[in-house]
Amino acid sequence: MIKKILTVAIISSFTMVSCNNNVETKNNSKEVNTQKSLLVADSTIAKKGKSIAMGTFKILNYKLKSAIKLGGPIAGIDVCSSEAMKLTDSISKVYNVGLKRTSIKYRNEKNIPTDSEKSILEAWQTQIDGGNPIKPSITRNEGVITFVAPIKLKQQCIVCHGSDDFVSPDVRLKIKEHYPTDLARNYKEGDLRGAWVITFPKDYFNEQ
Repeated sequence: MIKKILTVAIISSFTMVSCNNNVETKNNSKEVNTQKSLLVADSTIAKKGKSIAMGTFKILNYKLKSAIKLGGPIAGIDVCSSEAMKLTDSISKVYNVGLKRTSIKYRNEKNIPTDSEKSILEAWQTQIDGGNPIKPSITRNEGVITFVAPIKLKQQCIVCHGSDDFVSPDVRLKIKEHYPTDLARNYKEGDLRGAWVITFPKDYFNEQ
C-alpha cells in the first residue's frame, strides 16, 4: 500500500514538473518571438510592406484599366468584383503574409475593418482634417508584425467612387447589383480611401 502511495506521489510530481515546464516553454517562446520582432527595423518592415502593396495595386490597376478600355466603367466593376479578392488571396500565398484592403466606407463587406484597423483609419482622418501628414502604422504582437498603409483615391477612381456629378446612373445601378451595402461613394481625388493591411507571421523577416 505504501509503495502504491509513493508511486502515485512520484508520478504526480513528475506530471506537475512537466506541466510547469510546458508553461515556461510557451512563455519563453512568446518572449523570444516578441524580442525577434522588436529587432526588425521599421524601415525593413515598411519597405517590404510597401513593395507587396504596390505590386498588388499595379496588377489590379492593370486589370481594371484593361477592362475599362474595352467596356467602360461597368466592365471595370465586373472585374473588380470578381478579381480583386482573388488577387489579394493569391498574392498573400505567394508572399506567405496576410493581405487585405479595408475601409470604413467599404464597398465589399469582406473589407470591413477590425476595431484596431478602424482606429488607425479614424486617427489618420483626424490628422488629415487638421492639415497634418499621415504615415503607415506598424504594430508588433508576440512576434506577429502588422503593417497598415493608407490608400489615397486616385483621379481614375472617381468614375466609380465619386459623387453623382461623376458617377453615371447606370454605373450606380451596376455597383448596387454587385455591392448592395456599398458605402464607398462621394469621394474626391486625394481623399483617404482606406488602407492596405499586411500581416507578417512570426519569424517572417528572420527567414528572408
